[in-house]
Amino acid sequence: MHRKKIHMMGLIGGLVMGGVVLASSASAETGPTAAMLANTCAGCHGTDGISGGPAMPTIAGFPANHVKTLMKEFKDGSRPSTIMGRLAKGYSDEEVALIADFFAKKKWASANSHANSKLATAIDPALATKGKKITADAKCDKCHEDDGKFQDENTPRVAGQWLDYLLFKMQDYKNAALKVPQEKKMEKAMEKLSAEDLTAIAHFYASKK
Repeated sequence: MHRKKIHMMGLIGGLVMGGVVLASSASAETGPTAAMLANTCAGCHGTDGISGGPAMPTIAGFPANHVKTLMKEFKDGSRPSTIMGRLAKGYSDEEVALIADFFAKKKWASANSHANSKLATAIDPALATKGKKITADAKCDKCHEDDGKFQDENTPRVAGQWLDYLLFKMQDYKNAALKVPQEKKMEKAMEKLSAEDLTAIAHFYASKK
């Protein structure tokens, strides 16, 4: 009786272990999940795409097609980058689609209401007011409607992004070496704007929630 019990326990244990192996094999065959893939982005863009540092943009809630477009441009080199180009090459189109859909379903969180917002450069109310007028004169709202809150497949949300990131991005538009073919419209719109104007615009959009 005792031997029979031990035999049965061994058989059950073997079946359980076999099930674990089979489950692991099935998981390997189906590939990484969207959450697993997106988790690799957390080191820079924060958990669920909510950036915890001033130099990195929040991508939570970005339209899926916009994220896919960006990743394609990083991958083929048409969008200049420091590290994103190398990272993008490591993902298949199917994996990029999973990542894009994952972040598209996440809720946006403005940097100025973020727990780590003290890391950001302080927003200057006077510059933000000046920036509002400049965006109106430059007709920025043709694309960045609702004070920058609007977004679609071609237009990312800019309202509530980290100020430091927006400042860096504005400077990039003035750097000929960082020109992006797909953003000629943005570059043309900024031709008549000075560095001071762009700084004011950054303060305006960063001040929004």
